[in-house]
Amino acid sequence: GGKVTLEVFDPKPDSDEEDWAQKYGISPITLPSGTPVYFGAVVMVLDQEVALPFFDPRRERFLEYDLTLAIHKASLTQAEKVGILSALNLQGGPPLMQGQPPSEKWAFLTELEKIVNVEILDVGVEEIAEDISVLLVIHPKGFVDRTRYALDQYVLHGGRIILLLDSNSRADAMSPMNRMGRPPILQSRLPGLLDAWSIGYEPEEVVGDFQYATEVNTQAGVLRFPIWLSLTSAALVQDHPLTTQLESLLFVEGGSVTKAEGSSAEVTPLLTTTKDSGTLNATFLRSMQPQQLIRDLKPDEQEHILMALFTDTFKTAFPEGRPPKEPTEGEDTAPDTPMKREHLAEAKQRNSILVITDTDFLSDSFSVQKLSFLGKTIVQPTNDNLNLMLNAVEYLSGSEALMSIRSRGQFSRPFTRLLAMQRDAQIKYQAEEQLLLAKLEEVQKRLSSLQQRIGKSGRKEVILPPEVQEEIHKFRDEERQTRRKLREVRKILRQDIESLGHTLFVLNLLAIPFLVGVFGIISYQRRISGRRRA
Repeated sequence: GGKVTLEVFDPKPDSDEEDWAQKYGISPITLPSGTPVYFGAVVMVLDQEVALPFFDPRRERFLEYDLTLAIHKASLTQAEKVGILSALNLQGGPPLMQGQPPSEKWAFLTELEKIVNVEILDVGVEEIAEDISVLLVIHPKGFVDRTRYALDQYVLHGGRIILLLDSNSRADAMSPMNRMGRPPILQSRLPGLLDAWSIGYEPEEVVGDFQYATEVNTQAGVLRFPIWLSLTSAALVQDHPLTTQLESLLFVEGGSVTKAEGSSAEVTPLLTTTKDSGTLNATFLRSMQPQQLIRDLKPDEQEHILMALFTDTFKTAFPEGRPPKEPTEGEDTAPDTPMKREHLAEAKQRNSILVITDTDFLSDSFSVQKLSFLGKTIVQPTNDNLNLMLNAVEYLSGSEALMSIRSRGQFSRPFTRLLAMQRDAQIKYQAEEQLLLAKLEEVQKRLSSLQQRIGKSGRKEVILPPEVQEEIHKFRDEERQTRRKLREVRKILRQDIESLGHTLFVLNLLAIPFLVGVFGIISYQRRISGRRRA
């Protein structure tokens, strides 16, 4: 108590409060009656400010989450840092071989850098810095023991991970390094850690769903390809702040996760298939035609989990401590660099890991389209893939209080009398305004007809007859009176609503104490009466 001071302002036109609201980007909305209404907030912590320009009624269930998030952001003394550890080249760069085009930076990385500080970690990193609030581990593959140990200890010390796994990474397949020599391994693998984190994952299995099949162009024509999942809002959990208001996602040749057997972890599915789904061996995708894959995919009557939160008090996958440094061929073994933080065998508190079973959904090919306009490239999202990732980073970077907040449910407690008064007044306005517009249209028609007749007569100047001038003058006078009347009615309406609001406030304030008092008096009188009879 006492940690938050609440100040409520009602910005009136041309007031200091209105200037203050506009300064922070809190713009008014206009009611049907024409009255501007401000409905937002600004959170201030010392010199930090975070604005909520408008409380969207569609996010009513997440009001507490949005306010807590704003307070969390305003309380930060420095910008949050997000780390990325990936076997994929997300940054782009010059071609590896002569004649090849340079690789481009992923659009998702560009968007992420707009809201947080991003640090790309080396795939051989041996310790994750404490100041990284969220770590994105994208398509882990070929990580040495020391790197996996760094991830293990990062989680046990409270660091949060967004883990993106893939059973058939097309982005990895398109890498210039994988186009040469023997067929590459395109599955994500993180031995030891997945078991320690209670994550059940089969890297060789790809999930398909006939209900979410995507139309693709093939040599045989357009096919609905169930291995490419065009997921709608029905596949998403709608009462979670991470996934609410997302409408369309495209997952490409990804896998699924389950809770490991015997685990005590809490698993929260956030994205699932329908029961009209099944799995295929990932190697089939490189040797079979799409038509054959469609025939071989058999629904197994299960809802496969494509994205989930795994929450637990995690234990280490390295009970014997830090593994020895792997020797580098042709080089002397360098002395060990001591760890900055102590080894933990078990986390001191519960933590959460977000697992997403696809990596290609973040690649430009499946998330954005690039347009050329006046020599510049414009990136336009084609679905909510990028929004999902930005939501995930925002959600996982929050405090424990923020992580624990869920939807509080949708509530609708309208003041029926207030709404009825507004409806009645609006109907009255509409009737008067429609009458006014009809009169205006009639006069405009007469003026147009008159101008046409004068034009046919060859006269260059238009002199309106006195009766038309008088009618226009009469109409304008009536228009002014009607507008004045509208202002008066709106003023009376506002006064009535404010008066009713004060009355309801007083009733709410006094009703319960009054009823309790009445009940107490009645009970007291009954006890006195009973004693007298006795």
